[in-house]
Amino acid sequence: MERFVKGIRKKGVKNPFVLQKELQCLALKADSFRKTIIHRDFQSQNIMITDNAVPCLIDYQGARIGPPAYDVVSILWDPYVRLEDSMREGFINYYISKRKDIEGEGFMEEEFRGTLISCRLQRHMQALGAYGFLSAVKAKKYFLKYVPEGLRLLKQDLSVSGDGYPVLRELVMEL
Repeated sequence: MERFVKGIRKKGVKNPFVLQKELQCLALKADSFRKTIIHRDFQSQNIMITDNAVPCLIDYQGARIGPPAYDVVSILWDPYVRLEDSMREGFINYYISKRKDIEGEGFMEEEFRGTLISCRLQRHMQALGAYGFLSAVKAKKYFLKYVPEGLRLLKQDLSVSGDGYPVLRELVMEL
């Protein structure tokens, strides 16, 4: 997100040490969640439909081990495609039902739901940082048009995340 804040918005960080501590707490929290293989860039632009109407994932070279909620968040809170909250909730419920079909009692629904907001925060900061890098460093100005939606989503994330990130919240609200 630094590329976005400094490179695109030309803002400084008032309290960088406290912000760094907040971001480390967020990272540690996300790292504490159950892990699986994740695409890590599971967004609408990375899903292609073949001539036979079969969906295929592209741009998967960044796949990592991480919390499954990260991919769920990436597609349902995608700055490229705005979804209604009711549609998101329907997809989350569908995902949960399929995970329960596979894992049975081993799938912890409340734990999964609890991971969504941390993953939303991380994903939207990552996306805004990518837009900053791609537009400022790689001269791909095309990505700037997604900044308003990415920023709106990050502000929304912070509004529902509780009080754990006051310096991050202040910074984002000023952008």
